[in-house]
Formats: sequence, structure tokens, C-alpha cells
Amino acid sequence: MFASAKKVVLPLLLSAVATAVAGAQQKECEVDEGKPGEVARAMLALQVAQSANKPDEVAKQLRSAIASLEKADKTKNPVGQNFVLGKTLVLWMAQPNVPPVTTRGNLGFTQNAQAPIDLVPAIDSSFSVVEKAMPECIGQTSAWRAQKGWVTMINEAIQHLNADRADSAELLAKRSLVLNPNAPYGYMVLGNLAQKKSQTRQAIDYFKQTVAKSGSDTAFSDLKRQTLLAAGNMAADAAESANGADKTAFAADAKWAYETLLQEAKTGNFAEAARSGLARLASASGDTAAVRATYAEQLSNPSAYGFQQLLNAGVTAARTKQVSDATTLFEAAYKKNPYHRDVLYNLAIMYLNGDKYQKTIPVVRELVAVDPSNGENYRLFTIAYANEQKGYNEKIKGYNALKKNAKTPRAIKAYDDSAKVYFDSAKAVADSALRYNVIADSLPMKVVFSEFSTQEDKSTLGGNITNNTDQPQTYTVKVDFLDLSGKVVSSQTATVGPVAPKQSGRFSVSGTGAGIAAFRYGPLFDPRSIKAKS
Repeated sequence: MFASAKKVVLPLLLSAVATAVAGAQQKECEVDEGKPGEVARAMLALQVAQSANKPDEVAKQLRSAIASLEKADKTKNPVGQNFVLGKTLVLWMAQPNVPPVTTRGNLGFTQNAQAPIDLVPAIDSSFSVVEKAMPECIGQTSAWRAQKGWVTMINEAIQHLNADRADSAELLAKRSLVLNPNAPYGYMVLGNLAQKKSQTRQAIDYFKQTVAKSGSDTAFSDLKRQTLLAAGNMAADAAESANGADKTAFAADAKWAYETLLQEAKTGNFAEAARSGLARLASASGDTAAVRATYAEQLSNPSAYGFQQLLNAGVTAARTKQVSDATTLFEAAYKKNPYHRDVLYNLAIMYLNGDKYQKTIPVVRELVAVDPSNGENYRLFTIAYANEQKGYNEKIKGYNALKKNAKTPRAIKAYDDSAKVYFDSAKAVADSALRYNVIADSLPMKVVFSEFSTQEDKSTLGGNITNNTDQPQTYTVKVDFLDLSGKVVSSQTATVGPVAPKQSGRFSVSGTGAGIAAFRYGPLFDPRSIKAKS
């Protein structure tokens, strides 16, 4: 099966997001922004700034608002003063050429004008006063916290994350949480950073916070589901290698993530992934009945389900060694998409596990037609032919025994002729097993895929090529993107290398066009040129 892509590529936020806070606004927020007079004048300047078109005029009005607030008696209406101050600082942070850390004088303060001011904690400090005194206003302060300055900051954090600049991503993510602690994105970035550092417990905890902050807001639905799936898979992986209390804790985390995801998604790819995850946990605990229940509907009525659903169900059955179930599900998936590399590989494995060696061979031929430069595929030929040889040898042994006990020359000749036929067949498959074993061991490169994603009009294929030789090599990979009938929709070429000896080089190609369902690539080496070692 394809592994998930290792690189975390997250979309940028496009605009300010009004962050919902469930249950926070139980009564109407009514902050007095008209007293004392300095607050009223600051509020008027703020309103003028919001409607101004020219940056110079905006800056003038914001400085006027700061000047008025600075003159106000701090003991009178501190909530109103801090609400207006927080709004003013938010607008300052959105202005061009105003860095998050500047001087107080640059913003309009006359006291300690040369002292630095960091807008992030300053905004948080102002709004925190309001939120502590009037919790019903958290919805409004959250909307202000989520304005342009925060959007820019979290976008930059995501950019640094995608570019593997961990220190910068972490710094900006943590600052974004100071500015807007009720949004899920900062926790999401920190979770991904922890995951990249193999800090599993920290990553899961950050992902739990991401889910909690997403709440029931539909604006965060995709983020919430992606995070739940990532947390579930990570916790399930950790549970498999952990022991004792850690194993129990990770398994519980995975169960929570998958069950929550299933409840959120109900149908579609996320729901299928959640069911597969729950089946994996049940398998690890030895509950075969629970595993089979997760794919019972697909098994009983495969025509009602799509390719990916059947493939996922087959993988679930295969993991629990339900060979018959897995074979049925992979056969159904094969009928839906006969050129998909994963279904060909998995179906061949199940035929081998079910001792259906003659059925295995044509499937492996189809597999190497789409994935010709991976020695493990040729190894399947070796296993199938070697087991066919064992079958023929048993036949020979049986006929020889019958010949030994035969009473007439006619019967002896008949048994002898039958044994010779099977001897020739045994020799042929033994030769084939040997030939494909040599190919599997001798291919000078190995292609492995880590990503195949399909969308409406674009698909992406990614993987690695390992150089098995003792010299640097450069490879040209020509990929055909196929529809369900095997017709080429789009073709792309990637150059990989130079790749050092015994090292790997990554490639990624994208095909455009509707209906892409599978792929194939041209052989990087002709296996017929490999000769058996004397």
C-alpha cells in the first residue's frame, strides 16, 4: 500500500477568520466605549481610520486614538479603554511597513516613546482585561484577534513548516497563539512540528488541542478531520511499538481519534479511514469479530461500494489474515480499477497466501506492466513458480508410487508417461522461479511510491528511486496517468539524479485531466538483459 507523503504541505489561510468560541457568549457583549471622554474620542478616531483609504490617513487617526487613550484616567472604565486600545493595536498591526515589534512613539504614545513595544503581547494584554471582566465578550475579542496581523503570522508559520524551517515555524506558531489562542491553526503547526521530530506524545496533545479549538465551526471541518486522522494514525503506530501504560494510552488516543472522526465524517474517505483505523486497533487487540464487522457490508455487497472503499476493506481483512475475505474484496476492487498498482500487488499476495498460484501469475504480469522496476514484484513470480514446482513434484511422487505398485506393463507405462509430463512442467516452472529470483536480486534500481493522490482534474505521483549500483546514476521516469479503461489521460517525465550509490532520489510528477484512476511508468532497465550467475 502507498504510504502517506512524508512532507506536510498545508494550505495557507486566505483571509481573516472570525474564531467561534462555543458557549462563551451567553449574554450580549455590551462594553461601554463612550466613557471617559478620551475613550469616546479614541473610538471616533478608530472609526475614521477604519473607513479611510490612504495609509497615511489611517496612521494619523490611529496615532490620535493612542494619544487620547494615553491621556485617559486608567481607573475609569478600564474594560472600555482596553477594548478600544486592543482594536487600535490590531489595526496598527495590519498596516504596511509596521513590524510587530516597533517603538511606542511610532504608534502615537508620548510616554516612553523610544521604548520598544511588541504588538502581539500588547494586543493580548488589552483583550485579556476585557475577557476576564466580561467573558460574554470573548466572541468579539476573538474576531478582532483573528484579523490581518494574525492571518499573516499563521500563514508564515505554515510556509516555514512546509519548507522545513522548524525554528521559524515554531516561533511564529507560538506567537500566533498568544495573539489568538482560540484558533486551532497554531496548535496544528506545533503538532506537525512535533510529529516531524518524532515527539509523538507532544504531537498528539497538540492535535487534541487543534480539535478542541476547532469545535463545531464548519469553517474548520476539513482541518479537524485531517487532524483527527493524523492523530489516530500516529497514536496507532505508537501503540504497536509501545509497552505497558504507554501502549494503553496510545491505543486509547487512537480509538478516540478514529471514533470522533467517524462521528464527524459519517461517510466518504475520512469515514472509511476511521473504520480502517478502528479495525486496525481491533486486530491488534485480537478481536477478529470486531474487525470483520468493519467491512461486513462491503463483503456482502461489493458492487455498492467504490474502488477505494473496497481496497481499504481488503487491506483491513488482509492485516487480520482473513485471506478469503481479503481476496474477495481485492477481486471486487480489481473489477472497479484493474490498472491500479496497489490492488494488483495486494491481490497477488492474497492469491499466494491462498495457494492459488496459477491465478497469481497473470496478476503479477499486470503488476510489472505498470510497476516494472521494483524487484519485489518479480519476487512474487518466484514464489508462485516455486510453489507450482512443489505441486508438480508431489504429482511426480504420486505417479512414481503408482508405477511401483502397478501390475501390468500398460499401467506402468501410463504412470511413467504421466510422471514425465509433470517432470517437464516442474522443470519449466523451476527455471522460471530461478530466472525471476535472479531478476529480483539483480535489478540495478528500485522504484518505490509514497504518494498517489487524485483530484477532479489533477493527480500527483511521488516516490523514490534507489540506486543499487556502485556508481552515481541519473534516471528518467516517464509516467502515464491512466483512466479506468487503461487509456492514457496525461504523460509526464521526471529526471532524478545524479543519485549516489546505495542512496535514493525523490521524484514527483503531476498529470492533468479528468478521470485519472491509475498510473504506469516505463521500465528503467530491461530485465531480460539480466543473466543467471554461473
